[in-house]
Amino acid sequence: MSTGKRKGYGVGYFISRVLLTLLLIGVLCASFCGIAFAYYVHAYINPSAQETAKGISQGLGLDLNSFIYNYDPETGAEQLYETIKGTENRIWVDSEEIPEDLKNAAVAIEDERFYKHHGVDWRRTLGAVRGWLLGGDQYGGSTITQQLIKNVTEDKDYSVKRKVNEIFRALALEKEIDDKDRILTMYLNTIYLGHTCYGVKTAATTYFGKDVSQLDLAECAALVGLTNNPSIYDPYNHPDRVKERQEATLGKMLELGMITQEEHDAAVAKELVYRPYEKYQEEIGDPYTYFTDAVIQDVKKDLMEQKGYSEQVASNMINSGGLKIYATIDTNVQNILDTVWADDSVFPNTEKYGERPQSAMVITDKQGNIKGIAGGRGEKNGKLDFSYATDAHRQPGSSFKPLSTYGPAMDKGIIVPTSTVYDKALRMGDDGRPWPMNDGKMPTGKAMSIKSGITSSVNTIAVQVMNMLTPQASYDFLTQRLGFEDSLVGTRTNADGTVQSDIDLAPLALGGLTDGVTVREMAGGFSTFINDGVFAGTRTYTKVLDSEGNVVLENNPGTELGFENVRTAYYMLDCMQAVTSYGTASGTTISGVETAGKTGTTTSNTDIWFCGVTPEYSAAVWVGYEHNYTLDGLYGRTAAGIWKTVMTRVHEGDSGLVFDSHPQDFETASYCMDSGLAPSGACRAAGRVATGRFWKGQTPTELCPHQGFKTYDYGKTTGIEVEEEEEEKPEEQKPEDQPTNPSVDPETGLPVTPTDPEGGGTNSGGTTDPGGSTNPGGTTDPDGTTDPGGTTDPGGTTDPGGTTDPDTSTEPETPPPDDPEA
Repeated sequence: MSTGKRKGYGVGYFISRVLLTLLLIGVLCASFCGIAFAYYVHAYINPSAQETAKGISQGLGLDLNSFIYNYDPETGAEQLYETIKGTENRIWVDSEEIPEDLKNAAVAIEDERFYKHHGVDWRRTLGAVRGWLLGGDQYGGSTITQQLIKNVTEDKDYSVKRKVNEIFRALALEKEIDDKDRILTMYLNTIYLGHTCYGVKTAATTYFGKDVSQLDLAECAALVGLTNNPSIYDPYNHPDRVKERQEATLGKMLELGMITQEEHDAAVAKELVYRPYEKYQEEIGDPYTYFTDAVIQDVKKDLMEQKGYSEQVASNMINSGGLKIYATIDTNVQNILDTVWADDSVFPNTEKYGERPQSAMVITDKQGNIKGIAGGRGEKNGKLDFSYATDAHRQPGSSFKPLSTYGPAMDKGIIVPTSTVYDKALRMGDDGRPWPMNDGKMPTGKAMSIKSGITSSVNTIAVQVMNMLTPQASYDFLTQRLGFEDSLVGTRTNADGTVQSDIDLAPLALGGLTDGVTVREMAGGFSTFINDGVFAGTRTYTKVLDSEGNVVLENNPGTELGFENVRTAYYMLDCMQAVTSYGTASGTTISGVETAGKTGTTTSNTDIWFCGVTPEYSAAVWVGYEHNYTLDGLYGRTAAGIWKTVMTRVHEGDSGLVFDSHPQDFETASYCMDSGLAPSGACRAAGRVATGRFWKGQTPTELCPHQGFKTYDYGKTTGIEVEEEEEEKPEEQKPEDQPTNPSVDPETGLPVTPTDPEGGGTNSGGTTDPGGSTNPGGTTDPDGTTDPGGTTDPGGTTDPGGTTDPDTSTEPETPPPDDPEA
């Protein structure tokens, strides 16, 4: 008996011990797994979940459209000019603009217990797990909060790990954002609704042609229904499926008491009318305007330079950062440009090798705010296309002279409009050939005023003045004070060992630059003349805000650069008014509006320009072939004609617009038209006296000592013969020619300027003296003095002494007979 009791006890004991051991092992394993899982959650999932929640709360990861705004030219009211769409077409909409029916529809069909759970609907989650274990659908069960996380993170992994992460992220997000309406609003702004529409605002516009705030119940239910599968429920391709889904949504809303039976029935009965698909196609296919292209490029450049962003980060901010960019464009001006550039009759009716001339124009106000851009002729087919206005670098020819030569020389007190300089060439190379020519003609050897040299675009006068100024001083001014630092070449060594430089006579005095300049740069440079000599830069935008309204960039006009003396702008305006009145651009006038400007023609007429100003605007026009073909029979007048066509329309209705003449700073006095000095009795007897306006302190006081100036005979083969011509009169000048410097060399008529009373420089005496004095500037004097070596050919390379050195920027004193504008 004792043995049986022991055996029964032993079996039961053994079984109980086994079961207890297994239970203990299970508990220990479960505890270990629980601890490990808790550690994993604490160490890995929670930080990630909290970081994701904080990022979503701050709006990170959202691909938002950026917008360009401008101000209505008539009312001054802010208005939308252009939408910049990134990879996702999304426009953020605030909660108060979203209809309650739309919010309720989303909750009804996507997450009916949204307002009761804390990010995770455990009932739906357990149901999804059960279905997965039984081999059913492994998806589903996601709440609106979880879907928001998936939309923002774009996590497309369907693993268990992703689902666990999503659960913890949802719990963390609802702790971070304790506001169900805010979460719902973010969700409705991130859902994909087909046809590149992200968010309900862009979808409402795309499908129904109306703002989301104007959607009715039927449209709200239809729109939300698309979220299930936008490709299956496509309003354009499968409207019947959309209707079925809409009715299911409306039925759920009725079941949950969100709408009445009457509202339900009315919405079901209403026909859904979609905006034509062609309208959608037109919108997504529209290229940006040339102005928008320029804005995008400017903002990107400034984000990189001022904020230190990489090019990719800067581009992403513009395309999908929800920026608000405030542009300088005047839509009235831009519309005029668009209309003119679409009219082929305005442009030369010529073609070479199947190519017609291109043309571009930029218009700015006084402070360099760009009001309109014409980037090229023909249809613009893409975004960020090449622009002849902002991207093309072309040689400016004589249109560069006011900026590179005459303006800086006047600013330093070296010359004034009535300073007289001999129309004489330099001797180039071993053969002593004269350079430059004036429209292919030999220089006259006569004295000429600076104003006449500008009016008739005489190349020799520009070169003489550049010698006085020095190319280095000109280059420094252009690159340090006038915004040409990105275009001019200091020194460049090419792969073949040749050296190019723009710091020389031909590039700077005649505009034969190595690479050239842009139309935008020229318009900006000329704006200095109507802004009291101040160069404010050029800009396409004034400020950039982020999606929260914080200032990202400010772009204000500059006030420190340009000319140092305000008188320079008014001297130059006076000279360039003569150009448009009776010079190389004669007839470029506008009724009731004063104009001033300068033509430009480059080697073989491959580029023609007109850069001009009115009291309110600066504008530059370029015409040329893409491949540098010769523009046969076309001159600066052609570009001037285009300029006049546009600016006449811009100023339609304006009258009495005149340049500020600064009367308080000028005084009137007589001067000798041949020397620029105070007239003597002989000057009066010869009828060579005019009255001009002089900046105070620069009125001529030295008496003109003689009449008749030396003329150089370029017909001699050896040396230079000088003939005295007592009765020879230089080119007839207009009586309104401006004053000269106080002192002029009595033998040559070249100015020798004392210290400028307003802080300008002094004349170092480096001009060429016909009598044989040495020129420290390095040019060859016509009497045979030595050239130290270093004249520059049109490309900016050093002339070895025997190569042809043509005039790279010829501008006729008067148009030749075959000029159609003559």
